[in-house]
Amino acid sequence: MRTFFLAAALAAAQTAPRPAPPEPPRVDSKSLERSPYFAFVDREYIFTVEMVKPGVPLLNFVSMADKERTLAAKQVRLALQNRKVPATFFLVDTGNPKEPVVVPSVRMRPRSSFGVRLQGEFGQEAELEGAVVGLAEEDLKLVPLTSLDFENLALKINRLNLGSPDFRDDWRVLKLDTLGDRAPARRVRVAPQN
Repeated sequence: MRTFFLAAALAAAQTAPRPAPPEPPRVDSKSLERSPYFAFVDREYIFTVEMVKPGVPLLNFVSMADKERTLAAKQVRLALQNRKVPATFFLVDTGNPKEPVVVPSVRMRPRSSFGVRLQGEFGQEAELEGAVVGLAEEDLKLVPLTSLDFENLALKINRLNLGSPDFRDDWRVLKLDTLGDRAPARRVRVAPQN
């Protein structure tokens, strides 16, 4: 009889619905300190930086502006642990991984998008603490994103119509939000020469 109760208890335990394991807490991008994903989004420009593997960051941009700008590699600065590292060159994919084109700057044409790999002293870092793009007289500070938020943003960006005469409809339909901050460009002090 004791065996019956034990078997019945085991059967009941096996058929009884088990409570679902608790879901991991949702990480809010605003609370991130480090991430492999960073983005800046406003009505003129979108910049994203993604660490695709340790030490290998990709920069993508979308220009919704009506004016052409030149972006130098050194204007892209990444914060890695306790140091800020500017990129030295852009590597442009040619379709042959052994023959990328190495350039010190790229032209951001009106209503265009482009992606490049950043070359610099990034070590084997897999995450960043910050990213800044210097553009003319301003620094555009990118914000960290979770993987899910970054993927959702990428899907929205891919649906932008760069030929549109007015991006307001795209922003409304795609529910794009501004991300990041604009600040006056940092000034590098040069010691007077005697």
